[in-house]
Amino acid sequence: MRSVKITQIEDNIKRNRQKVNAALRDARVNQPRIRRKRPRSMDERAALTKITKATIERAKREGKMKMIGKRTMYYDYTE
Repeated sequence: MRSVKITQIEDNIKRNRQKVNAALRDARVNQPRIRRKRPRSMDERAALTKITKATIERAKREGKMKMIGKRTMYYDYTE
């Protein structure tokens, strides 16, 4: 199984964000929202959960995510 670091994923996102967003906007012209065609597998769910938790922990360490209330967070997504 291939391993990928989160920094590699983020670099890939930065490189492709503009053209992917443009393609999504073009696709949404005729449909109000895009629906998934298949349910996620348990492995896919676990992988997405791990990626999300690692991203949140890194944002907390870097000071980009802050608790501003009892149940409210602030996330500074700018670089």
